[in-house]
Amino acid sequence: MPDQKPLVFADLDDTLFQTRRKMNGQPLHQQAAVAGNGDPRKSSFMTARQLAMFNWLNASTELIPVTARSGDAFDRVDLPFGSWAIISNGAVILEPDGTRHAQWAGRMQDILQPLAATMDDILEQGRAAAVLPDLDDRSWIVTEGALPPYVVFKLNTVTEASLLGLEALPIPITGWTRHFNSETLALIPPGSGKAAAAEYLHRLLNPDDERPTLGFGDSLSDLSYMAQMDVLMIPSRSQIADTL
Repeated sequence: MPDQKPLVFADLDDTLFQTRRKMNGQPLHQQAAVAGNGDPRKSSFMTARQLAMFNWLNASTELIPVTARSGDAFDRVDLPFGSWAIISNGAVILEPDGTRHAQWAGRMQDILQPLAATMDDILEQGRAAAVLPDLDDRSWIVTEGALPPYVVFKLNTVTEASLLGLEALPIPITGWTRHFNSETLALIPPGSGKAAAAEYLHRLLNPDDERPTLGFGDSLSDLSYMAQMDVLMIPSRSQIADTL
C-alpha cells in the first residue's frame, strides 16, 4: 500500500526554533542548532511547546526541512530528521541518507553556474549601496561546492533605522526573489528557490497526489512553497502573522 503519511514541508529558523535573542524571555528548553562560531548567544533553541510540536510532526508525518541554511549550517542542526531535506534556499535537495539528489543537482548546475559573475556584480552593487551611517552589515555569496545559490546581506546591529535601510537596499534585479525578514536580505535567482525545490520534491514523493500536504513557515517568501500545499501553518509570532 502506498505511503499515506502527510507530507510536511517546514521552514526551520523562526519556525521550529529561533536564536536566544528572539525567545522574548521564554525558557530555553533545548538547543536546536549550534552557531557557526560556537557562540551560545547566537545558537538556536526550542521552547517546550516547539519541541513537543516537532516530536509530534516527526512521528506522525514525513517532515521535510525547507531552509535557507547552507549544507554546513544545516549540519549544525541537532534534530533527528529522517526524510528528505531542501537546503540552501532550494539549491540543494538531500535524500534521506544525506546524499545530494543527482537529478536536482544537475538542474541547479545548469541554472546557477552561468550566474556566478552576475552574483558577483549584485554583491558589489549591494555593498556599494550599503555604505550608510545606520547600516552595519556583512554580505557574501552562499556557496554549495562550485555553485552560488544566492546572495545575502545580514545586519550586525539591528535597529529600526538599519532594518529600514536593509529592506530598501537599491539593487536592480528582475525576476529574482527578494527575501527580507528580520535582519536578513537574500537575493535568489529565478529557477531556483524553495518553491521550485518543493514543487519538484512534492511530485517525486506524492506522484498520485493522494497524500495530504502541509506547508509550515514564518516569512512572506515562504508562502511561495506553502501555497502549493493543502494546509498552511504559521507561527503566531512571525512575519506572515504580522501582516494579517
